[in-house]
This record gives sequence, C-alpha cells and structure tokens, in this order.
Amino acid sequence: MGVAFVLAMNFELSVIPGNIWALILFSGIIHSIYILALSSAYEKGEISYVYPIVRSAPAFVPIAAFILLGEKVSLYGGLGISIVVCCIFALLLQGKLQKDTSIIKVFFRKENSWAFVTLGTVVIYSIVDKAGMLAFHQVEALPARIHGVLYFFLETTICYVIYWIYMLRNPKVIQWSVWKHEWLRIVIAAFGTMVSYALILHVMKTEKLSYIVTLRQSSILFAVIIGWFYFQEPYFRLRLLISLFMIFGFYLVAMG
Repeated sequence: MGVAFVLAMNFELSVIPGNIWALILFSGIIHSIYILALSSAYEKGEISYVYPIVRSAPAFVPIAAFILLGEKVSLYGGLGISIVVCCIFALLLQGKLQKDTSIIKVFFRKENSWAFVTLGTVVIYSIVDKAGMLAFHQVEALPARIHGVLYFFLETTICYVIYWIYMLRNPKVIQWSVWKHEWLRIVIAAFGTMVSYALILHVMKTEKLSYIVTLRQSSILFAVIIGWFYFQEPYFRLRLLISLFMIFGFYLVAMG
C-alpha cells in the first residue's frame, strides 16, 4: 500500500476513466475474498491437494471469456477443459472415497469448499482484470509501460484496505509473532507477487486471456513437488500424474 501511494503521487490518476475505476474496485473486492478463501483452503488442506484445484482456472476462464468477452472456445479448448475437469474429480476422490463416504460428502469437505471458492474468485478476477487492461490500453495520457503496474497497485490497495478492516475487526487473526520469525519470507513473497502479477496484467493488454491463465498454472507442478518434499504429503505419484494431465489440458486450451 505504501508503494502504491508513492507510485500514485507521480502520475495523474484523474485521467483514468470511471469505468476503469469501477473494474479496479471490483477487482480489489474479489482479490480480498480470494486471499481469505485461499488462506482458509491452505489451513484446512494439503498444498499438493488444494493448489491444483485452485489453479484449475484455465478450464473455466475460457468459458467465462466466451460468454463475457466474446473469445472463442475451439475443439482443442473444449477437449482441454474436459481433461481438466476429469482431473479435478480424480483429485477429489483419490484416497477419499471409502465405503462409509459418499461422493457428495467428499465434494463438500471443508478444504474442497474453500478451494472451490478460491477457484471461483480466480475466474472472476481474471475476467475483470482482462477487461480492465483492455480499457487501460486506451488511456494514452499515461505511459503504456506502467498501465499494468498502476492497475495492480490500485486494486491491491483496495484489497488490503478490506483485508485490514477484516483483521482489525478480528484481532485474534493478527499474529505479530509470524512477522517476527518470517519477515524475510514475507518480504520476498510480497516482492514476487508485485512483480509477477504486474507483468501478467501488462501482457493482458495484448494476449488472449485463456493463453495467459493457462501458462500461469504450470506452477501446480511446483506445488505438488513442494508438498511431497517439504511437507511430506501423501499420494505424490498420483497427484503428480494428475497435475501433468491437467497441464496437458491447459496446453490444449492454450492451443485453441
């Protein structure tokens, strides 16, 4: 938020049209829900289980982009979407379906519920941010090179204002000891987030949304490997195989 304030002082924000401000506001709200949902999903479930579900957005973003932005879904794209959906079901059922457990109960486990809420927010903010960057592309009064950066910091400021309000209303969730022991990792993660998503927003001005989101989700392989190696999580081979099939599905979507 401090970086956003300094950045905003160096540019004339009044030249940003009202429709872009509305998208920035909406994106900030959705991102705050995303952070809360993702944190809850990580708290309830294993990262090698939760993360592939959360990052399966490429299977659903093209459908939303088709409905809202007019992007076409090809035969390859439809096949890729089907593969990813099948992988999600395989991930949900692995090691969970027993004689005394129904598919419905497995589907609505706590970690699954939060993971699907997170997935929904990823789909929504991807569409909103794509629309925002398409609109920002027309703002010639601001340098094109800072469109993505400026959009990111503005929506992030809104996101974290909401997040801070939530934390101040729930003092027990503020754990200053975490900052004391993990401050370096937090700073590195914050810097990585700023750089990476600002770059993604910049590319959104010129590239298809489904292609961008698809390439981004290759990170699920890292999550599965980290979950197995660092957190000693089970079902490594199965989850790795499912993730590879998911990435293949993402590739088909991107090819479409």
